[in-house]
This record gives sequence, structure tokens and C-alpha cells, in this order.
Amino acid sequence: MKKKFLVTMVAVTMLSSLFAACSNQANEPSGSAAPTSNSTEGTDPEAKKDPVTLNIRFFGNENGHYRDVDPAFREFEKRTQDTLNTKLNVVWTPTADYGTKHQLWMTSGEDVDLFVPWELAKFAKDGVLADLSEYFNNPKYPGLQKAFSEEYINDNKLFGKTYAIPITNSFMDMEGVWYRKDLLTKYGMDEISSYDDLYNFLEKVKENEKDMIPFGNYGNTAFFKLFTDINAQQLEGKVFPFTGQGNPKRNFVYVQIADDGKSVAGVAAYGDPASEWANFHPEYGLKYLMNQFNQAKRFNPFIPADTLTNTTGTGKQAAAGYATVGGFKGEEAKQKALNPNAEIGFWPIFKNNQEMTPGTQSTDGKAWNFVAIPASSKKIDRTMEFLDWLFSSQENNDLFTYGIEGENWEAVGENQWKTPDGVDPAKNYSFPGYQLTWNPTLSRIPAGLPEQVQQYTEYQYKPDTYQKHVLAGFTFDPEPVKNEIAKCNTVMDKYLPFLLSGFGEVEDNLAKMNKDLKDSGVEKIKEELKNQINAFLAQK
Repeated sequence: MKKKFLVTMVAVTMLSSLFAACSNQANEPSGSAAPTSNSTEGTDPEAKKDPVTLNIRFFGNENGHYRDVDPAFREFEKRTQDTLNTKLNVVWTPTADYGTKHQLWMTSGEDVDLFVPWELAKFAKDGVLADLSEYFNNPKYPGLQKAFSEEYINDNKLFGKTYAIPITNSFMDMEGVWYRKDLLTKYGMDEISSYDDLYNFLEKVKENEKDMIPFGNYGNTAFFKLFTDINAQQLEGKVFPFTGQGNPKRNFVYVQIADDGKSVAGVAAYGDPASEWANFHPEYGLKYLMNQFNQAKRFNPFIPADTLTNTTGTGKQAAAGYATVGGFKGEEAKQKALNPNAEIGFWPIFKNNQEMTPGTQSTDGKAWNFVAIPASSKKIDRTMEFLDWLFSSQENNDLFTYGIEGENWEAVGENQWKTPDGVDPAKNYSFPGYQLTWNPTLSRIPAGLPEQVQQYTEYQYKPDTYQKHVLAGFTFDPEPVKNEIAKCNTVMDKYLPFLLSGFGEVEDNLAKMNKDLKDSGVEKIKEELKNQINAFLAQK
């Protein structure tokens, strides 16, 4: 989720290539654990191959992350039985267990051919992942070449190599607030276009709808990214948050890049005194941080009392909450299931998104998600042939993303889709495309979106929406301070829910957090971060 401020024609041209073309490499079936020179000979799509079974590992819980997916997998096998002759053995691991288990698979050399790597940088550094570089920018793999531009692949390399395949459909999912538009109409209020408008709406709900919660919690951090503007922060201010993990990111260090973009001008942690923020952009340093937490304090009366424990014990409906534009249809369906008369609106929280201004969405070109192949796999070429097929056409990609056409989904126009009439979405095929199928060149949008929401959705798929920020290409290596980061993340778990939900006194919570961060080694992290960024900028 990123942002842009003024974009040059050069940047537009560069980013157009990112969304449009890509290259690929050949795939000759091989029993080797890594691609060999034979892999550049390509694959005859009409030649039937020896049978193979690919062992694939995804994360998620049935009816939560996925549902009724096997028919699509079997359909793939049927369609390709005379060519790829590949069967898929897909194993799903509950999210709570996936992190630990996927580390064990890698250390034990378990027979896995494709998986989602949560420890991407560490796995790459430790030699756990196969280097897939030669499969990309290679015309022998037309599917991969079409879907993954050279720039897209380069932006997502680790240590100069392609250890994982980037999976994303755009470089943001516009963030904002969903709200009960029917209630807004009931109170005679105008469309929400500011935080003051939102506050006034929530206040009306609190006064008049005693059986509702004005603003629903997002886990145990009610306001998530509200009261921030990440895109302006990075592009206008050259200020970047770092070292966070999880969702939401538990960032606790801010870095200011000098105006000339050649060095670090300042580094500060949550709760540091004003003197540590002196070299920061006045709008995107300490003032920005304090506004986020003070606004959360202001809006606190509108959230569930049990937000910090995330028990949602009230059982009451909410009148508004955090959402992304990509999740609009799902939220709309959820609210209509609770109240058939509900009408849902959406307000983007970042200024550039509200205005849909070209060149104002900050990005580093990095994907949100990745799939990888273990270096120990004996079926690397065959796995890449499967991926080449998956990304070779909209039809092939649709099969895994939406299920069987006519049964699970229907095409609308050239780039939209809908659930067939009479099919219950709550029981229909559901596949987490972010683990395998998403790609900027193969995206559809839901049919039937409100006109404004459709415009927002189309905006985030336009190449000229984006601008690369000054730290594009930089990846922080946490290894030298991994112990300190682990300790600081524990501190963040303790205090961040209070700050992002507006409980307690902001200054008191920050002061306590700062002491615990310092005791956990945050100064060492700040110095390491500064040194790595300066080294990157010096060679840029």
C-alpha cells in the first residue's frame, strides 16, 4: 500500500513496463535439485510428459481462507493431462501453525515443491530456496515472460537473485473506512469526506442507535492506519517507518532521508524526545506521530469497550469500520446479511486516494506476497512449467482464482466477474489468490460495484498511479539485530494496541514504551538501520 507525489514521464514509462511485460525462462523436465543448462531448451506444450505430482503447501483455515477448491485443481489436471500431465497435492496448514511448520519442512528436507515463505530473507540467505533467476526474462517460458516484467522481477530480487516469485495484483489495496450510508441519509448528513465528517457521523450513531457500535474494532487495534498518510509521508516527507512485523506492522523507528536523497538525516523511535526528531520534516515526524495517537484518543468513545482483548462480546452491529477497497464487496455482503436494508459507502483515508491523483502512490515495486521452491525439490522444472501455464492466459489464471466458470463465477465484460445467480457466496469456491495467482497483468474486478468504488478500484490498477520512493530497492537485513528486534516487537505488542485504540494517556504510554524499547536495544537497531540505509544510498 503505497503512494506517490509528482510523477515524471520517465517514471510512468518505467512503471508501465512493470505492469505490462515480463520475461521467462525455459523448462525441460529434470530430476536435478536446481535448474541446469537443459532448462533453456523450453517445453513443447503439445508433448505429453511423464506423470508427476507436485506437493504444494498453502496456509489457511477452511471456510476462512479457502473453500471447495479441489474441483478446480482436478479441472486443471483434466485440462493438461495430455501435456503437463501434472497432479497437484495441495496441503493446507492452519495459519497459527504455518510459521513453525514451514521452518521444519525446510530444515528436514521434506518433499515440498512449492510453498509460501514467511521467512523469505532468512530462507534465501541460508540457501533453503532455489534460485529461479534463469526461468525469468526467458522467452522459453512465455507465460512467465508475459506476466512478470524484467523490472518487476528486479524489484523483487533478494541478494541479487530471484529466490521467490512475487505475487500481487497491484501495489496497493486502497485503505479507508466503510460506513452505513443508509444511516448517513437517515441523519440528513452529507457524504463523508473528512475525519470531522466521520466523527460527526459516529457521534450521531452513538446518540441514536443504542443497539449499534459506532466503529468496529480491527483486531485489538481499532483504528489501524487511520489518521496517517503513508504516501505523503514517504514522497513529500521522505520519512519511512521501519522494523515492524505482523499485521498491523509494529513499526517503532522512523527514518528521515535528507532532501538530496543521499543520506539519513535523522532516526527516532517512538517516545524519543523532541530533540531526536529535530531533523525530521515538520509535518511527517513527531507531529505526524502524535496526531495519529491523539486522534485515536479522540475517537476512542466510538469503539467496543473490549477492543484490547478482541473478544467482541457485545454482539452488536457496527456502523463503520476499517476496510480496503478490495474488501468492499465482502463487507457489503456481510452487512446486508445482518441487515438487508443496509447500504454501504467507502471513504479513502489517504489524500491522494481521495483525489485519485496520478503519480502520488508511493511504491518500492515490491510484491506483498511470494511463493518459492525449496532448493531440495527434485521437481523444480516441472513446478515452473505449472506456474508458466498458470500465468500464460486469463483463462488459466481464472480457474484457480475464481473456480470453474459457469459454476463458481461468470465473466462480465472484459475485466469484471460476478457470482452466478442462485449461488450462495458463503458456500461458493474461494481461493486465496495472494498465495499463488495474483498478478498485475491478470486482474479482474467485481461487477456491480458502486460507481465511486469502481473508480477507486480502477485507479489502483493504473501504472501511472505509482511513483517509486527514494528507498525503492532497499531491504533492511535484520540479522545483526534480530534479538533486539524480537524484544522490541514484544514491547510493541504491549503498548501499540493502547495507542492505536486511544486507551490511556498518550504521553504516558509513549514514555513507558520508550523506556522499554531502550531496555530492549532500540538504539542498536537505530544505528544498524542508519548504517545500512547510508550504505545503500551511497551506492545508488
